Amino acid sequence: MEKTFKRAVLLAVCCLFALSFVGVSHAAARPAYTIAVYLDSDNNLDDWAQKDLNKMLAVGSTPDVNILVFWDRADGPAYAYKVNKGSLQPLNDFTINGTTANGKEPNMGDPVTLNAWVDYTKKNFPADKYILVLWDHGDDYRGAMYDSHIPQDGFDMLSHQEIVEALKGTHIDALVYGACVIQMIEVSYEYAASGLQIDYLLANEAYDPMDGYPWDTILGELAAKPTMSPKEFCNMCVNDYIYYYNNLGKAYSQAVTLSVLDMSKVMEVVQNMTGMIDAMMSDMGNYFNIIGPARSHSNLPWSENGWEKDIDMKTLFYEIYTNSCDSKKVQKINKDAVARVKQYGLALKTLLDDPNVLYYKCLKGDKAGYKGIGIFFPTSRSSYENNSHLYGECYPIMKFTRDAHWLDFLDAYWG
Repeated sequence: MEKTFKRAVLLAVCCLFALSFVGVSHAAARPAYTIAVYLDSDNNLDDWAQKDLNKMLAVGSTPDVNILVFWDRADGPAYAYKVNKGSLQPLNDFTINGTTANGKEPNMGDPVTLNAWVDYTKKNFPADKYILVLWDHGDDYRGAMYDSHIPQDGFDMLSHQEIVEALKGTHIDALVYGACVIQMIEVSYEYAASGLQIDYLLANEAYDPMDGYPWDTILGELAAKPTMSPKEFCNMCVNDYIYYYNNLGKAYSQAVTLSVLDMSKVMEVVQNMTGMIDAMMSDMGNYFNIIGPARSHSNLPWSENGWEKDIDMKTLFYEIYTNSCDSKKVQKINKDAVARVKQYGLALKTLLDDPNVLYYKCLKGDKAGYKGIGIFFPTSRSSYENNSHLYGECYPIMKFTRDAHWLDFLDAYWG
């Protein structure tokens, strides 16, 4: 009887010991990454979307990395998939407003659609890190995600205010844009000032070439090292992107660049920019002679095509700061204004020179003028006022224009 009791106790201890290992094994089985791709090619980018998806299929999901795609095509309805190596697994339980999404025509320019996809992927594919990829056309501070086949409405897109609405209350380790001209201070500030929980913004200051990201290389490296941090992942994307266009991909444009911004530093960046802006406005009549040349030197390659409203932000503010440190160039300027520009300019430069805050690369190096982040600065008041998307509808509602006094600055400069 005593031996039987001892055996029972030993068996119970062994069971508990085994169960404890099952618990550890289950915890270890949680994927390191979920990468959720909002693939909107319901426009003229459909063939390019297929090419990017083929790159993802070459690697596919692994036990450590979930690759999920909601794809709306130009010639048919949308489908949600888990991307496996060489095959697509339909996710038929994905719904939008309680209705099955697969086989239906969604509005990819509706924040409800984006919110549904983020909510679904986070709940059904939990992982240690969550990456959201927004793939489509990008239109700087105006927004992204063109959907050209909306029933009844015809066309829609997501403004950055709608993206804020869709992502509010959701933590995202990295928001990745496979889209053009999104890495601008107006965009990152809109997200930061609206309280979005985004750790890193990976985006393009210039045009995103049609060949897109080298997803096969990127996902292959992530699968091989799923322990990398979101910052390491973003930096890897920058490195692989530039290598790809230097050796394999076709650029189709004057320059290729990509950058990653630490979103926790955006408010501090804009506070220092605002300090410089206010100081310059206090003596604009004299600071004009420093601002004008700096603005011209901040032009990017696309200005040759007449697209000169967006310039390189770092070049502009760095040159203003550098010239403010030259006693000969500031002789006529109010000394207090100069002192404040130097104070805030140094703080801004210290921040943005830190690769942990802003990491960027450019195919043609700094000669191309891209230094990681852009800003809106049209050459004249008329070029601003004669564009309804800027003057009447879109640009004035960006939080940066008000909080950083940027439109007041432009008005003073033009005047």
